[in-house]
Amino acid sequence: MSYYNNDNSNNYYPPPPPPHQQQQYDNSGNGGGYYQPPPPQQQQYQQYQQQQPFYQPPPVNNNAHYPPPPPPPQQQHQGFGGFDGDFKGAKQYNRTPKFRDLWAALLFLAHFALFVVMAVLFIKALPSSAFKYSGQLKYTKNFYSWPTMIMWLCVLLASIVFSVLYLLILQMFAGQMLVISFWFSVLVMIGTGAYYLAAKIWFAGALMVIFGIFYALMWFSWRHRIPFSKLVLQTVCRITRRFPSTMVISLVFLIIQTAYSALWSLAFAGSFKHMEKYQSCSMHTDRNGRQYQSCSNPKEILAWIYMVFSFYWTSSVILNVLHTTISGTFATYYFFEGAPGGYPTKHVMLSSLKRSTTNSFGSICFGSLIVALIQTVRSVLRAIRGQGNDNIAVQLIACCVDCILGCIEGLVEFFNKYAYVEIAIYGKPFTQAAKDTWSLIKDRGVDALINDCLIGNVLQMGSFLCAAVVALIAWLYITITKPEYNSTGSYTAPIILSAFIIAMSMFMVLLKCIDSGAATTFVCLAEDPEAMQRNNPELYRMVREAYPNVVRGVRDNNNNSY
Repeated sequence: MSYYNNDNSNNYYPPPPPPHQQQQYDNSGNGGGYYQPPPPQQQQYQQYQQQQPFYQPPPVNNNAHYPPPPPPPQQQHQGFGGFDGDFKGAKQYNRTPKFRDLWAALLFLAHFALFVVMAVLFIKALPSSAFKYSGQLKYTKNFYSWPTMIMWLCVLLASIVFSVLYLLILQMFAGQMLVISFWFSVLVMIGTGAYYLAAKIWFAGALMVIFGIFYALMWFSWRHRIPFSKLVLQTVCRITRRFPSTMVISLVFLIIQTAYSALWSLAFAGSFKHMEKYQSCSMHTDRNGRQYQSCSNPKEILAWIYMVFSFYWTSSVILNVLHTTISGTFATYYFFEGAPGGYPTKHVMLSSLKRSTTNSFGSICFGSLIVALIQTVRSVLRAIRGQGNDNIAVQLIACCVDCILGCIEGLVEFFNKYAYVEIAIYGKPFTQAAKDTWSLIKDRGVDALINDCLIGNVLQMGSFLCAAVVALIAWLYITITKPEYNSTGSYTAPIILSAFIIAMSMFMVLLKCIDSGAATTFVCLAEDPEAMQRNNPELYRMVREAYPNVVRGVRDNNNNSY
């Protein structure tokens, strides 16, 4: 079943399925469902003609009386895609949604319930003096205290303010930011290399300087991408202004992610104290006759592995729900903007959010689970490498496996990003969406669009600047307040590094509307180029001239063109 019921009594003729997918999918809920991209107007008109009844005149008989032929059926005004715009009461609205990959959603909820139980036990094990304010910031002896929480609050607020300002600048100076981001990347590479050389780290410094020089030389081959990237960025920014709720929902999910990260951090800190009671020690004698104590705590190790896995999976689910929600909003604009019937739902963002958190939640959990498992294994391998094991063979194997898993993780995240767009549009199961994403990229040449788009450079530059500014604020705070627990300066480097990572992550969450919007534009363009021809003729013309495969019909194995 498609987004609309196939009711010919209302003169509705369903749009064709995507080129590489013959199966149609159910919609979601009362707030707007999954839909197929509408067909071109000419194809719809031909389809309408083929299904009209043909009146055959009777033979001429002068002695017989024939009643006049019945009047032609009254034609209802149909909007773009075969709907009349009245979606709350129209018969073609489908109210029977399907849940996809339900097992993954149930597994995620069960896993999260177990994490909550563990978090409660671990937080209770924190020292009773934690989070007590002595009245002076300077004489804070405990790291887990209100002055430290105030510092992290300043980090969060600074990250949000910088991200919002950067987004506003991006809205006003899209083309200029593309050029600045390119040369900023060159300066960062060369500057990092110069720092390594000054620190007498010769190999790393020379490598970074060489990479920076080669990257600068690539400007002559990359500058032709700027007009296309500028137009895509302007299009995405225009849609975010059309739907400011995309920025609001990004802020909401940032708060959710921040709250979860804070809960996880407290639980992880408390796990050290709580799991001490499961530690077992025994005395051993070495070859020289000297005794030494050996302690082990396998339950503690398992608890840590589960906590790390839970953090990766939950964080990935939160971000991918946001990505799918924004993608559904952009897809609604792409297919229905300018249509006579208007949008299929009054509240586009809320409808997309509902689909992401109900019908498609299992598919999101499934895709996030794959990435979380890879990330957890990589964390375990890094921990093994960080123990200083003298066994060179073990270190080498762990390093090679970590490198291979890193490549696999990058590929999975790349395909997942566009698979979630397919899920947002059609409500597909994750496996089907992943297969269709591969077909879409392989048959339509979408990878050329992705590679030539420089929006990622702009976002990376912004995340780096945001992280640097916030890390500086954290350093100033800890330097001015001079807490007693940092009298030796042992906490300075970890705090600055943590602030850097937190700010970078928050920036990418807040600007998810730009990243998800660009990915959705590429997928929708490959699915239905005619819609872009109506909505954005300038971008369509540029894509048609530079990337003809994207706007050309896909042929199946029998050379049939969709």
